[in-house]
Amino acid sequence: MERKTAWTEIQQERTRDVLERVDIMAFSFSLSGKPKKGCPLNHVSGRDGYITINDALSGDWRVYEDETDELLKTYNSVDDVVNDGWKVST
Repeated sequence: MERKTAWTEIQQERTRDVLERVDIMAFSFSLSGKPKKGCPLNHVSGRDGYITINDALSGDWRVYEDETDELLKTYNSVDDVVNDGWKVST
């Protein structure tokens, strides 16, 4: 099976929209019942991460690893997050 190298344009645009607007639904509510750490993200490599609402509100685009809460990378912009292979989980 071929490894994905980028998300679809629709997924990338949705990610930009959600992060730039700091969509409260994406950052705060979970259907799974467990508390959310922030806006959940998926990486093209299969990794899961998140951006906290406080970081998004302050324009700090830090992506944390979902399981360990380790800081994976800090980005300068939403475009940098998307261009590095992250998208909002759907």
